[in-house]
Amino acid sequence: MSKILVTGAAGFIGSHLVEKLSTMGHEVTGLDCFMGELYPSDLKRENWTEVERNFPNTNLIEIDLRQDFDDSALFEFEYVYHLAAMPGLSLSWTNLKLYADCNLLATNNLINSLNLSVLKKFFYISTSSVYGEVVSGDEQSQLKPISPYGVTKLAGENLLSAYARSKSFEYAIFRLFSVYGPRQRSDMAFNIFIDSILGEKQINVFGDGSQARANTFVLDIVDALSKGLDKAANQQIYNICGTNVYSVIDVIRSIENIVNKKAIVKFGEERLGDQKQSNSVGGKAMQSLGFTPKVELLEGLTEQVKWQIARLENSTNS
Repeated sequence: MSKILVTGAAGFIGSHLVEKLSTMGHEVTGLDCFMGELYPSDLKRENWTEVERNFPNTNLIEIDLRQDFDDSALFEFEYVYHLAAMPGLSLSWTNLKLYADCNLLATNNLINSLNLSVLKKFFYISTSSVYGEVVSGDEQSQLKPISPYGVTKLAGENLLSAYARSKSFEYAIFRLFSVYGPRQRSDMAFNIFIDSILGEKQINVFGDGSQARANTFVLDIVDALSKGLDKAANQQIYNICGTNVYSVIDVIRSIENIVNKKAIVKFGEERLGDQKQSNSVGGKAMQSLGFTPKVELLEGLTEQVKWQIARLENSTNS
């Protein structure tokens, strides 16, 4: 059993990762500041309430890594999964300071707060956005982000590498591809599509809807991350993605079939900094980590639809 810290633990992916690692028998502590800039902080508190209900022995530290804090609270951890970050493309164009603070300064402060004599490995959770408009190659591909979000996440990768060289600790980087599933953020496309189709509201699609992704179900993501605990090699980078690629229109049509309702779609201008396509390029993780994506799109979307319907019914009844 290892002592593990998960930052961003009340978020979409972080909350699932805490549950996965706890199921494996590890002593897991979550860290979150419940920031509400991009989507409501009460949704994150709902996530953490569910984690505590499922795993009552899980601990939570409420810290904003951008600010001064008591770093003694972080001295005991052997492994750190650093998911805390400011995600999303659009807001990054209008509030770069927020992204620089959350994705770079906070990472800097976290690394400096850890007890490196105890730390065995630091896992940095990055994004396919560091590759740019089209992702068609492996982890050695050219890095050319086309959004401030991608720029700050790549800067976080480089900062980690620089600190590891000077302070001599081990790390690995996981670049995640278009994650979906239960607890997905309310600002993310699949959540918006499902909510809009259920409520018979218009979906505003950026561009012509041909943008395609190697979408990855959240439980597959956390399976890969948990396998990295023992198998991720020092200073290695792993793409974590699904094996099939679907367009925005494919996803909307799939949701229509699941809920048996037609979508009201309006096509508009392309979104600044949006990826055109991310292919399935996760061969290294499959070979080195033993990771195999198990959940196909229709199955994963069905689970997300069930979760969103349940949330809608609970909010209506409360």
